[in-house]
Amino acid sequence: MEESRELNAVIDVIMLAGTILLKSGSEIHRVEDTMIRIAHSQGIVDCNVLAMPAAIFFSIENTNISRMKRVTSSSYNIEKVCDVNQISRHLVRGQIDLETAFKQLTTLQAQPLPYTKVQVTLAATFSAPFFSVMFSGNIYDALGAGVATLFGFAFSLYVEKFIRIPFVTAFAGAFVFGMIAQFWARYTGFPATADLIIAGAVMPFVPGIALTNAVRDIMTNHINSGMSKMFESLLITLALGAGTSVALVLMN
Repeated sequence: MEESRELNAVIDVIMLAGTILLKSGSEIHRVEDTMIRIAHSQGIVDCNVLAMPAAIFFSIENTNISRMKRVTSSSYNIEKVCDVNQISRHLVRGQIDLETAFKQLTTLQAQPLPYTKVQVTLAATFSAPFFSVMFSGNIYDALGAGVATLFGFAFSLYVEKFIRIPFVTAFAGAFVFGMIAQFWARYTGFPATADLIIAGAVMPFVPGIALTNAVRDIMTNHINSGMSKMFESLLITLALGAGTSVALVLMN
């Protein structure tokens, strides 16, 4: 009975570490590697781990022990990924015991996102003008990109409260900043170009982390997970293009 209890405690830590990594936007290879390393450090040698964007599976060879965790939502938080890596390394090296690792992981899981929606919106607003300048825009294009991103990003976060579908939120944000870019270029009297404003405003919406993780998963032979993330990234990119296109058609 005591041995079974200890084994369950080990699996609890393994599953919790993998769940936090997956929910925080880690690549699949890191999730599986971390879970396997923890299992090996606790004496579980013959084990199988399968991680996908929507679920984690863990089983032990020649036993009827198997666990599955469904992951229904995720948000990119690289800080949590680093923290889980640090906890797992300490556990594997024997610097902390299993109970301490579980407590630290539980505390980490309960932590909210490090930035509020207002802070994220302001960060996107301040970054967009520099992208316009990078694409050879002038000061008026940069100002227009900042204004367009402010309203577009805020509107996309508002839509996300009701419709948690990345395609829809990206479309909504792109439609708003596309409309504002057209108004800014046509009716403010400034020598601004709508295309350069849109080029700056769209950059905070680009799913860069998801696309990078997709490529890394494909390179590490996690084809199914990599292709699903790649397809999701392409859908979001398509939504951004569709939103700006609808705004352009309406303005014309």
